[in-house]
Amino acid sequence: MPVEWWVVFATLVGPVLAVQTQKTIERATARRDRRNRIFVALMANRATRLADDFVKALNLIDIEFLPGWFGRAKDLAVLSAWHELLGVFSNGPPAGADAGLHFSWNLQVEDRLVDLLAAIAAATGYSLTREQLRRGVYHPQGTAEREQAWLATLDGLRKVFTGQAPIPMAVKEFPVSPELTQAQAELANRAASAYDEESGALKVKQVG
Repeated sequence: MPVEWWVVFATLVGPVLAVQTQKTIERATARRDRRNRIFVALMANRATRLADDFVKALNLIDIEFLPGWFGRAKDLAVLSAWHELLGVFSNGPPAGADAGLHFSWNLQVEDRLVDLLAAIAAATGYSLTREQLRRGVYHPQGTAEREQAWLATLDGLRKVFTGQAPIPMAVKEFPVSPELTQAQAELANRAASAYDEESGALKVKQVG
């Protein structure tokens, strides 16, 4: 008789457990996929840190890498590395800083970014060295120059709109038409001939 109760229990509970197990697997798979997308976005845009995909991926780290039951230490390492990088981002060079200060700050950003990528790689199962994360990137010179030109344009517009700089304007030359120049000369000659050369009086011609 007890065996029959176990059979009934297994018959009733078995499908429920199977469904819950399947849902747990699906949630874990979806979470892993989201984490992988974050890592891929950061890797693909690590040389262009102004890219929207790069910024969006960074802002998802706090959500997608919340420590869980499994891999808790690796998740905490990711969050710690991200907050270190965010701290550097939040304390950039002041306005008007010299090139040396900008260079030093960029080095700090690069170091903290490599730390973050290494932590995410460990948490998502990618086997990459720090040298690969730092150097294994292709960024053409033309792309870098375009980004710098874009930033310079935005900075110039910001200064104009905030009244820090005037709008430069210069007239190089006026358009000249040969026909118009000739007509103006003829008109001037006719106007001059209407006056007496000696007295300067206006010549009047009586008709009739």
